[in-house]
Amino acid sequence: MTTARTSTTRSRATSARLGREASLASQRDARLRSRRRRLVTYWAFGGATLIAIVGLVVWVSTPQSTAIGELQDFPIQGRTHIQRGQNHPAYNSVPPTSGWHYADQVATAGVHVDPIPNEVQAHNLEHGEVMVQYDCPTGCPEMVSALERIVRTYPRKVVLAPYPGIGRPIALTSWGRLKYLDRPDEAAIRSFVAAFKDKGPEVFPDEPMATP
Repeated sequence: MTTARTSTTRSRATSARLGREASLASQRDARLRSRRRRLVTYWAFGGATLIAIVGLVVWVSTPQSTAIGELQDFPIQGRTHIQRGQNHPAYNSVPPTSGWHYADQVATAGVHVDPIPNEVQAHNLEHGEVMVQYDCPTGCPEMVSALERIVRTYPRKVVLAPYPGIGRPIALTSWGRLKYLDRPDEAAIRSFVAAFKDKGPEVFPDEPMATP
């Protein structure tokens, strides 16, 4: 009789131990599954965030379009003053529509026969001016004459200059905006000037600084 009771007690103890072990194993498995789900969630969220950041960087650093006649809005790249010769990140449009510029130099209004440095014209745009620039690899005297005639009707805040490498005959720029033209469309130019002159973050009645 004693032997039977002892055997029964041991059996119950064994069953209880096995039950506790099974419960602990189940809890461990549940914790592992929960940890795996959290890791998957973290990786998925991190991957989505990285993709979003890369997409934003590409959007900010890449011109939106080169379509003729299409008004383009570009993300503002700030108004940081730099020294001559100082390196800076690339502009997000060609020509520039905002960004790094020399603090003490702007281009005078009117007609220029030499290209104006990006770091100078970006300062003009900050002051609410409009740049009219052209790219004529093989020469285009008639187009230049037409542009000069239009620009000379504005006493200030409209600048004409060549800009080699645009890849389009004409580029109109103001603070944060760009439009390409394939000919000196007077109506389009005057409309752009009327809409965006004096729309920069700083507006000055005159530009007394040195010319480039």
